[in-house]
Order: sequence, then structure tokens, then C-alpha cells
Amino acid sequence: GWEANAAYKAQWTAVDGAPSMQAITATYGSKNNKVGAGLSFYNESSGIIQRTNIKGTYAYHLPLNSGSSYLDFGLSAGLMNEWIDFSQIRGDQGDMSLSNFNQRKLYLDGDFGIAFRNEHLVIQAALPNMKRLFDRDLVRTVVDRSTYFGGVSYKFINPNGVLSVIEPKLTYRGIDNYRDIVDLGLNTQMWGNKLLLSSIYHSTNSVTVGVGTTYQN
Repeated sequence: GWEANAAYKAQWTAVDGAPSMQAITATYGSKNNKVGAGLSFYNESSGIIQRTNIKGTYAYHLPLNSGSSYLDFGLSAGLMNEWIDFSQIRGDQGDMSLSNFNQRKLYLDGDFGIAFRNEHLVIQAALPNMKRLFDRDLVRTVVDRSTYFGGVSYKFINPNGVLSVIEPKLTYRGIDNYRDIVDLGLNTQMWGNKLLLSSIYHSTNSVTVGVGTTYQN
């Protein structure tokens, strides 16, 4: 069936021009649980840089061990538009490099991911921004970007307890022109899925926390 999600993220809120991100996604899964399709819209504001991304995704889930485990493949493709908000510039607005930035064409890119999962264990890897992997498009280098991602998590389930799920996760991310990042996170669910709490420590000496709920199954 269908599933829709919306998200808003703000970070470093005490800093002028701090990043702000919004996302909306919609997904559909086939009745046999083998095929999935999705559409996502992502918008980001960071300083003078504005970024909008629209992407479609196709996934195929290969059942293993009579359906108790799956091998997942996912491929995304979409368009990204980046531009400079001249109202946020403190400096020479006649700088030609700013105008040239806004005159660039829409950017086509894609992502690929693969994962193994069962009821408890998830092992996953991804290659985001594949165009940069195969075509060193240095003109588009605005900020450091992810080059690869790997992660492993294990879910401890206690359906009869207040704390229904405890899921620790370890990830490793490659970043262009920056040291690689290690993330150590913990996701918990209480009263089934009525209260969702998460926290992640990053090797950049920063922490991410989150809270959520499931309104309707």
C-alpha cells in the first residue's frame, strides 16, 4: 500500500544562515512485497545557497529463506536545482561568479543502494550522487558531499513491554574533501510505535536527536 512522510530539520539555529531542510516522500509497495516505488521532494536553505531536489525511486526486494530474509536493491534518479539567494548576500552582488552560478542548467543525478535484512539484522550500503562517482563534475562542488555509506543495525524486540524496540546502529560515511564520519545511534520505540526516540553521536563531535510518533498504521 501507500505511505507518506514529511520532515523538517533545523540545525545550528544560533548561527546566522544556518541550514534548514524540508522533505516530503510518498512510497508504494506491491502486494507481493517484491516491488516498491517512491517519489521524494527535498528543499534546503543553507546560507545564501538554496537547493531543491525531486527524485523517483524503484526498489526490488528478493526474498530469501522462504521470505524470512530479504536482499534489497534500490535505484533513484532525479533533478536538482541549486541557486543563490541574492537577498542573503552581504557583499558585491555584481560578482559574475554569483550570476554564473544561477545560470547553470538543472542537474541530473542518481543513487544506488543494496541491503540485507531480516526481522532483527540490517546490513546496508549506498552510493549517493553517482554522477560525481563516474563523472568528476567539479563545477558543482558547493559543499562537501557524501561519496559512500555503509551501516549495520540490530533490532531487539519486546512486543509485550513498554519499551517495544531497541535498535543500535553503526554507520560509516565517506565525504569529499573531509575526513570520513562514523555515526553511532540508538533508536527506540515505546508502546508499540506510539513514541519514537532516536539519538546519534557523530565522530565530528556532534549529536543528533529525534522524536516522533505513528498517527495511524
